[in-house]
Amino acid sequence: MTEPLADDALCARGLALLEEQLGPVETLRFLALLSRQPFDYQRWRQQHFAGMSLAELLMQVQEGSLQS
Repeated sequence: MTEPLADDALCARGLALLEEQLGPVETLRFLALLSRQPFDYQRWRQQHFAGMSLAELLMQVQEGSLQS
């Protein structure tokens, strides 16, 4: 299993991936949309992981293949 990224490295990698996939303008637009909307972690977690067992979730985390 790979080591978790430090917070600043994770942010840099995430921004690089967004820019690669969306381009710089759409990345900024996406980040602006996120910052204006309230985020309910519990609802998001239920929507994305409710159908997964704990064993399946742990296996995907260990493989680094967790997709939300």
